Amino acid sequence: MGSSRNHLTGAKQSNFRIGDDCIQDRCGDCGAVIESFNNEELGLCIVAIETFINKEPSLAAPLMPEILKAVSRIAVKPLFPWQAESNLYLPGGVSSVAHQFLRCVLHQLAPYGIFSQLFQTKFPERVKVEVFKAIAYALADFNELNPVAPLHLLFEALNARKSLVVETLLPIIGNVATYLECLPLEAASPTWSAVIPQCDIFLRKLIPSLPMMGGVDGLLRTMSCLMRLPGISAFKSILDPFPKILSYSIQNYDLKFNSVVELCHLCHRGFTREREKLLLTRIAVYELSQAMKFKTDIPDNNLLLLLIFILQDAGGSLSPFVYVDDFPKYQGGDPPSVPNTGASECMRAHMTDSIDFLADFHSLSKIKSNYKGTAFGLNEDVLGGIIKGGISQFIALEISRGNSRENRAIGRYLPWLYNTLSSLQQGPKEFLDCVSHIRVLSWLLLGSLTHTAIFGANTTTPCVPIPLEASCHVADHVHVILTGFAEQSKASVLHMSSLFYAFILCQVWTIYLEQISLTMQQSNATITDPHNASANILMDFWGKVTPAILQLISHSKVLAEMVNLHFLSLMESLLECNSSVFNRLLPLWSPVLHSNSGVLAGHINVRLQSCLSFPPPDPGLKLNDSSPRKVTGANKEATGGIDFSDAARCGPVYSIVLLKWVQKLQFKMGQIELQSSAATQFYPM
Repeated sequence: MGSSRNHLTGAKQSNFRIGDDCIQDRCGDCGAVIESFNNEELGLCIVAIETFINKEPSLAAPLMPEILKAVSRIAVKPLFPWQAESNLYLPGGVSSVAHQFLRCVLHQLAPYGIFSQLFQTKFPERVKVEVFKAIAYALADFNELNPVAPLHLLFEALNARKSLVVETLLPIIGNVATYLECLPLEAASPTWSAVIPQCDIFLRKLIPSLPMMGGVDGLLRTMSCLMRLPGISAFKSILDPFPKILSYSIQNYDLKFNSVVELCHLCHRGFTREREKLLLTRIAVYELSQAMKFKTDIPDNNLLLLLIFILQDAGGSLSPFVYVDDFPKYQGGDPPSVPNTGASECMRAHMTDSIDFLADFHSLSKIKSNYKGTAFGLNEDVLGGIIKGGISQFIALEISRGNSRENRAIGRYLPWLYNTLSSLQQGPKEFLDCVSHIRVLSWLLLGSLTHTAIFGANTTTPCVPIPLEASCHVADHVHVILTGFAEQSKASVLHMSSLFYAFILCQVWTIYLEQISLTMQQSNATITDPHNASANILMDFWGKVTPAILQLISHSKVLAEMVNLHFLSLMESLLECNSSVFNRLLPLWSPVLHSNSGVLAGHINVRLQSCLSFPPPDPGLKLNDSSPRKVTGANKEATGGIDFSDAARCGPVYSIVLLKWVQKLQFKMGQIELQSSAATQFYPM
């Protein structure tokens, strides 16, 4: 009897009101019984909590995080549907009571350091946004404590300390960034004039702790919010810690594309003097330049990010098949308007370094050796080629822009293009220089064709770096290789691979002229003289190159077989790209394959017959094609693992057939440079 009485006494009295046949709803997370309260009851509960905090603040202090989370959830949750689209709330309603609670409690506990403790608290992301949004709304029309005052009190408390505790820095910075994003930053407040200098002091004290923070996402968000302030141009000292933070972040942490673009754009917009506007952009471009010269080793993600950063400002883009998490996918046609950062203008000062990066055939092996395995799923064999292709596209865009202004850009950046040596002046060094020039030309043309494949040729940002009248000089460079290969091929590894580069240049120059011809044809209702001119230039090019190929074949049977293999690869490549000149050039090319002997080898004959029986050209996949081709097996290996079956998800491109062809050729160029660089360890240069 006694035990039964004790059992009844220990039970909750509210449980006796529930019958045995009733079902209670419980929380799926904690198992607590779910109870319902009306609007008035919730308001009374909040009043009771406020009374408890007012009477016993020391007892309420440990419960403050949970109290703030619960009240903030009520404050930001609309009671009626129309409140979701408005900041108004009903007087006397539960939301009104919750806002008044936040005002009273924060004002009462502000002298006791509640904001320092609040910003150090680790909230879940969703709860964090609710808490700081509720506080910002509650203090928006409160004269005793304005919304900027919590930041002022926080930074004053942090700056008063002799040193910062690293363990608390990350939650503080993340919470400050979230709170700043909840504030109406565009509205001018006199309190900001006191907060910004305190924030400046805090950031300067923070810089030595950057290596131990483990992440800078919240810090970059905080910097972006400060840049949005309407009067930020009056506080030029805030720019002193910003470049140091950005530079260290690029070198050591994986950054988000939008964070870097937004920060540089806001700096460009917020300041008036040229030096201050481009300060952060110059830091980002300088880090890319140093990485190209291999003076710094930045994460693979950031290398791609900075490359996209300058390309976007210049009017270009990497292939949509290169996955960058927050990289915007263009929807075809002209490049859209992008935030103005001045990146291409800053990168223009490093054009010489960019061209040297293309000319250095060891650059890809250095990128491969520095590979960290974090480049958005790209393997070590592909990353270098994509970076080199992106740099070449930027150079091609800048040369095209310079040619349209003064027609001297090509002569300024590629002075050797119009100065081909005669056969009497050719020695081993001159032959090697010619190989380097051919490689640079091939990369530039690949960059131009990548831009054409993504955006099309009829865009507001054309990419035609090499003028048509330079075709004879391109043919002269190929002629130097073909006439000197028989004597110079065994001098070094680069001499051995020179024939490969010569035929690569022939391929890309053919498609390059075809695209120009197609553009001229589309821009005119009828086939006019400019279209015929580009077609005639292409025929003249092959008319100069073919005799040199025949002369090389006549040296020996071994050279003939080598040239036949290269030539068949060229024919197969042009057919794969739906080249329109293949049938016109086939009568000119036939003597090449049969000149050394009347009978071709079996495997060469099979490949030749496959070319001759190739089906008619496919117009190619366009942007709005909903059935992209699946690339598997050998084709996928030839593209370096890039899967073109995801074209619909990546976003449309102008011509997926041309883009696929460029990517495969870019991968081949990268592989032969990697092999040549590796072979120089065993063979002399």
